[in-house]
Amino acid sequence: MSFTPQPPPIFAGENYHIWEVKMKTYLQAHDLWNVVGNDTESALLRDNLTIAQIRKHSEECAKKHKAMACL
Repeated sequence: MSFTPQPPPIFAGENYHIWEVKMKTYLQAHDLWNVVGNDTESALLRDNLTIAQIRKHSEECAKKHKAMACL
């Protein structure tokens, strides 16, 4: 059995309150809800970071773009 992620819910112009709950749940499931409404920029990178720290920073920066793509 394989898992295929569901696409984000589409707002069709009706039942906004239902779509809102579904979208919030979708973003939470993809660890993207915390960037919605948070308009702060990621901190600049320091010198001498490890590859893991650079990768984590890059992933955190990409979250806002991923959330926007879902919306």
